[in-house]
Amino acid sequence: MNMTDLLELWDTDCQIDELHLDKASLNTPQLHSKYLRLMTDVKLKLAKTKLDYNTLRQTKFRYYRGELPREELSELGWDQWQGVKPLKSELDEFLVGDTDLNNTNIKIEYLNTMIYTIESILTALRNRNWDIRNAIAYKQFQAGG
Repeated sequence: MNMTDLLELWDTDCQIDELHLDKASLNTPQLHSKYLRLMTDVKLKLAKTKLDYNTLRQTKFRYYRGELPREELSELGWDQWQGVKPLKSELDEFLVGDTDLNNTNIKIEYLNTMIYTIESILTALRNRNWDIRNAIAYKQFQAGG
């Protein structure tokens, strides 16, 4: 699931039918379960992506130092590093600018954004019964009661 799918799903699920407030209230636990499951999936993907990032960073460190054997280079589809072997103090600059590491970092930020969005949805769901109760109270007020 991507962010667009998540937001479209929430656009549908956040609707409260004013004529069936009781059903909307009873539906809240199912919606909470649905988004909690999504949260769990995204958090697990985030943990795996962070692990992949750390592994790739270690491999890139060895790559720029010229320490990868030919077999590992061919397995990764990389050519031997042809540049000057950087000093340890310079190596961070190489790693910060590495495209593969940056692409993995973008995935991590994307997953963090999805987690933030799902947390916001879960907060809205926690407040949903309060909103429904207020809607019922307002309808009672309008009816003169």
